[in-house]
Amino acid sequence: MHPEKRKEERASFTRQPRGKLQVLAGDHSLQVFEVVDMSPMGIRLRVDAQAGVGENIQIRYQADGVDLKLNGTVIWNSDSTPAAGSDASRNDHIIGIKLTSPSLLQAFW
Repeated sequence: MHPEKRKEERASFTRQPRGKLQVLAGDHSLQVFEVVDMSPMGIRLRVDAQAGVGENIQIRYQADGVDLKLNGTVIWNSDSTPAAGSDASRNDHIIGIKLTSPSLLQAFW
């Protein structure tokens, strides 16, 4: 594992979100396969394509009439962090996102 920089307690999820979760990055979106863990200020996701370090993104969650978007910045990805790269496979990538504001996503699942 890479050195942890988040000071907040992280929640790991055995039950994944029941709605649709995606990362909006510029003019394309990334499919989220798994929420690896989350803290109030950050989230680690397993996704289908890489997002660049420093890229401003939105995390979008849709379920039961809820359409929530949270702003964030990719602070590392599985290409930039060798230890995280070992957690990814050829078909997926892992990204670490610093959220602009405290996460409301945890309230929805």
